[in-house]
Amino acid sequence: MRIGINAALLAAGGGYRQTGISRYIGELIDALQPQLGESDKLVMMGQAVPAIASRPSLRIAWEQTGLPLSGVMHRIDVFHGPLNVLPLAMRPPNVVTIHDLAFLRYPEQLPKARRAYMIAATRLSARHADRIIAVSENTADDLATWLGGLSDRVVVISEAPSPRIARMSGSSLDAFRKRAGIDGPYILAVGTLEPRKNLDFFLRVFACVADRIPHRLVLVGPEGWMTGPFHRTLDELDLGDRVRLTGFVSDAELGGWYSAADVFVFPSIYEGFGLPAVEAMTCCAPILASDASCFPDVIGDAGLLLPPTDLEAWSEALVRIVTDRDLNREMRRRSSERGHAFSWERTAAGTLAVYRELGP
Repeated sequence: MRIGINAALLAAGGGYRQTGISRYIGELIDALQPQLGESDKLVMMGQAVPAIASRPSLRIAWEQTGLPLSGVMHRIDVFHGPLNVLPLAMRPPNVVTIHDLAFLRYPEQLPKARRAYMIAATRLSARHADRIIAVSENTADDLATWLGGLSDRVVVISEAPSPRIARMSGSSLDAFRKRAGIDGPYILAVGTLEPRKNLDFFLRVFACVADRIPHRLVLVGPEGWMTGPFHRTLDELDLGDRVRLTGFVSDAELGGWYSAADVFVFPSIYEGFGLPAVEAMTCCAPILASDASCFPDVIGDAGLLLPPTDLEAWSEALVRIVTDRDLNREMRRRSSERGHAFSWERTAAGTLAVYRELGP
């Protein structure tokens, strides 16, 4: 069986395209390779063309024209579109992964042109697909509410943390602290800066309790889009060196940031899966997260879940989890136990089963 996967985003350089979707593509490919049979071949389409990854308009055109032609040339038996979109002219059976429907749930948080494209492309792709992979039950439910009539083609297959993101302890953690310039306790948030991450709200939470705890707030992740409100809030609160923005960091460094944190916070309004929460579990970080969208399903009782707009609840929970040592220790234990439920080997095995169901 010859499996084609749209790997164009793997050609991107540093920045937000190395998080989220490109991480999903790369980890899935790595985990699929050792599970393929002797007669199987995985064709990574578009990986060698950086211009496609860096120019969205060019990528959209290529996906609908060049990609189907490439499918014919490579004699693809099953094609996988890993980012909500399929080339509608692709001939073999098609699989599409739909990560979230944020463009429908929170339309004001995307540029109008991007939202219009995502609505049209996702709707057509879901209708065209032979199988739809939803990364969480929440995304599957959102699809059913929006389009209906897809239940026989939808399968839920979770994402997983990268094996390169590993817990650090002892001397290795001490060395990381020194290398990263960490000189005290901190609260950690990880993700691309964009409106639905709700980080401007969490800045206000942190400002409310900053005089009660010695911690700094560390935000790990690259700039995304529509970050004006976040930066205005940061300037307004005048928190000075109590807030540190690291930008994009490597997987190896990310494991250190999770491991050394007193608590990982994820106040996002909406996520399809919330991969940083599972990464935090892998590193045994206590979790304080929103109770919205996928979090009850993905995190369960491994974290403290709160309404994403309740300033008082977040403020009190934050102080409690960083000052109550027994609670902190218990939340680390729960986090570690829950993290074992996710692996790319399981994700790849489930995905390969979908390919085999459709393939020759």
